[in-house]
Amino acid sequence: MFRFLFYTLIFTIGLGCKDYAFPSLDIQKEVPFSWKEKEECMVVFNYEGQSVEMPAAIKYRGGISAQYKKNSFSLELEKKYKFFDFPKDDDYILNANYIDKTFMRHKLNYDLFQAMGPKNIAAKSNYLNVLVNGEYNGLYLFTEEINGKKVGLNKKDTMAMLFKDPLFLYVEERVPQDSNNIHQQKFPKIHKRDQTYYLDAFRKFLFESSDEEFDREIGNWVDLENIIDWHLLLLFTNNGDGIMKNFYLYKKDSTTPFRIAIWDYDHTFGRDGDNELNMMERPLRWKRSILLVRLLDSKSLGYKTKLDQRWKELRDSGLFSEDHIASKINEIDKLIHEEVEKNVAKWPVKGYWYYDDNNYEQEKEIINQFVTLRLSQLDQEFLYSSKD
Repeated sequence: MFRFLFYTLIFTIGLGCKDYAFPSLDIQKEVPFSWKEKEECMVVFNYEGQSVEMPAAIKYRGGISAQYKKNSFSLELEKKYKFFDFPKDDDYILNANYIDKTFMRHKLNYDLFQAMGPKNIAAKSNYLNVLVNGEYNGLYLFTEEINGKKVGLNKKDTMAMLFKDPLFLYVEERVPQDSNNIHQQKFPKIHKRDQTYYLDAFRKFLFESSDEEFDREIGNWVDLENIIDWHLLLLFTNNGDGIMKNFYLYKKDSTTPFRIAIWDYDHTFGRDGDNELNMMERPLRWKRSILLVRLLDSKSLGYKTKLDQRWKELRDSGLFSEDHIASKINEIDKLIHEEVEKNVAKWPVKGYWYYDDNNYEQEKEIINQFVTLRLSQLDQEFLYSSKD
């Protein structure tokens, strides 16, 4: 109890009463964080005037982002807890958002994909400040972890499965991150039931089936409505990384086909994943994906017509529009702009890893400019004209 009051007092004095109203998570850990295994810690969640202290385990997380000075975390609570409007759970991600100066790209994409339809899953997310032993560590995007519960797996069904960034779409053989788990099977645990054979069968189907077989059976393998929405989000945001990775592939049970849940979407809206400016100088190379190639080459599925129709629906609904994205940006900005200033004081935006010295305001404008540019391009491609 004394330690809890001590850290709360430091936080209140250090950031002021106004800042205390902004959600925060204080990670209390006596030794440095590990990259390999989660280690015990205590976390104190401050939200809406309430403070909750919870035992947990934590480690650093990240691939390429591991090189940045501000790091992300994987957090596992000892007991499930309901944060914000999230479902009650015990696994969460603290995303540092270091390379995206707006802090918005992940959230914009996650919210947009979910709003496109009930079959489209992405992590719920919200912003909070992270402290480490009472010391301010920056603004973070706090997100759910994509797991079996999140995607609605029927864990009693032997055909329920979940993979992260599986290698089944690549033409050439790839070196897996884990040779003992080449498709990064997340559920079931691969040592309990290895589902690699099923994904390998899907890959074989994509590469070797005849056109007639493909047209007849692809709907048994993937949910085409979900794939179309995923495809259009990739096109709209120009997410080059998202074609071959940055998604979870899951099958809820023996009666449902594979669907895609998106993940890691900072490679969008005018920036590549390494922060390089990309205002369509480098278009989406979708032909790398055997799935998209075969769908668009199909003569009887009418996939291109369905893409056209779905684009029209999304444009007419206002979901894919300059106004909608601008309103989302403004909504997020009202929440975080003061917190971004504090984060920049801790983690300057003129760091080694950035391609330019753009500030937060300039980066928001890049997103708006990109949306205007990309909507115009895709409207021409899909032969769309507004009702007005």
